Amino acid sequence: MLFQRLRLPAFLIVATSLLGIAARTPEVTRQDLRVDEALETLRTPTLTAVADGLNVTFGPVVGVWIIVSLAVTLAVMGRVRTAVLVTLMVTMGWTTSSIFKQIIARPRPPVSGQLLHMIGHDSFPSGHVTLTLSLAIAAGFLAAGTPRFPLVVSMGAVLVAAQAVARMYLGVHYPTDVIGSMLAAGAGTSAVIALRSGIDRWIGRAPIIHDPPGPADR
Repeated sequence: MLFQRLRLPAFLIVATSLLGIAARTPEVTRQDLRVDEALETLRTPTLTAVADGLNVTFGPVVGVWIIVSLAVTLAVMGRVRTAVLVTLMVTMGWTTSSIFKQIIARPRPPVSGQLLHMIGHDSFPSGHVTLTLSLAIAAGFLAAGTPRFPLVVSMGAVLVAAQAVARMYLGVHYPTDVIGSMLAAGAGTSAVIALRSGIDRWIGRAPIIHDPPGPADR
């Protein structure tokens, strides 16, 4: 039963790994670089300002602040179980990216084409895209079963797509990096969702959490 619930996360982990291995090959890197160079020709002050805004908003510092603020808000609303579950969901989705960065160790695109001048062997996958998608999935989870669900999903999809393009536009990631980010985020978040019942039981046994699950705390 547990194996069946974890089939999707396992598949996404394997898919991310295979894509990461392919991303290290010279041929894939050459094709990726062509896409980045094409996006460089579209640079304007306005688009650069938007890309910079996405870079800061979903960077490590602000990202942690968003996660903490979301958890605190849900807890204050009396949805402590949901706060813990959503925090785990976003954190796992984001953390999966960091794990693959260390395993794949793909060099960043050439500095000559970058607007942020980032170097290192942590190009695959993009942490910014992973965090953005993890938050979008969490938002969809919170909105599930409500009239706002289609709007939340649509806005999340637009935001993730914008972030993916922005990372390539800024010259700090390749196309396969952002695709790998989506797979990695899906693996982390879906694992938490798959294990939701077990996590909920663990939360219920925590001595600091006494609120019983109900309509306001699903």
